[in-house]
Amino acid sequence: MKLFAKLFACLVAALLIAALAAPAGAMNQAEAQIKVEEARISLLQFTYSPDNSTPRWLLARCKGVALFPGMIKAGFIVGGNYGTGVIMSRRPDGSWSGPAFFIMGGASIGLQIGAQSSDLFMVIMTDVGLQAVLRNQAKFGVDASAVVGPIGRDAQAAIAGGSLQADLYSYSRSAGAFLGASVSGAGIEFDKASSAAYYGRPVTVAEIFDGKVELPASAKALAEALGKFK
Repeated sequence: MKLFAKLFACLVAALLIAALAAPAGAMNQAEAQIKVEEARISLLQFTYSPDNSTPRWLLARCKGVALFPGMIKAGFIVGGNYGTGVIMSRRPDGSWSGPAFFIMGGASIGLQIGAQSSDLFMVIMTDVGLQAVLRNQAKFGVDASAVVGPIGRDAQAAIAGGSLQADLYSYSRSAGAFLGASVSGAGIEFDKASSAAYYGRPVTVAEIFDGKVELPASAKALAEALGKFK
């Protein structure tokens, strides 16, 4: 009986690891537009809740943002997280680029049972963090330092006192609860297919960030929402 239980546990672990490692199916144009609108709604939920003054303060000073609405976290012996979202950069004149689509995933070992969906919000504070994104593939904690986003009354003073040394700060929101989130060890990769579907042609991250693409209406709405934080 014990041998069967061990074999079953190993099988479940292997299936979860394979699922997390498998490539995501690309979104079509309609699905990509929905994802951008979900990112805009997620941004509003993060920034306009009464206790979320710190992310707003960071947004006024950041180089870019990452929004991953509906990240899935699941676990049974082996836990992991997975999701698709968008990353945008702030240009030198203060305006915002269009969204570049990315896939994020990471696995962790632990006794976790259950599953949950949460929105992930990351504020990219440095050029190092932004350059890690531009390289197509990056791992947080290796290519860019990732810190759990602070919250609370003294959070802004603590960040300012640290001279914004972290490359990015991350937050999550699930079932209305707003928390700092750890993404150290998670990896991201540019979603070429979904980005091409959204813009109607093959594009690179650099082209999107440099403004060499025509922005769809949903991208303009998201950029406008971000433009309020100066």
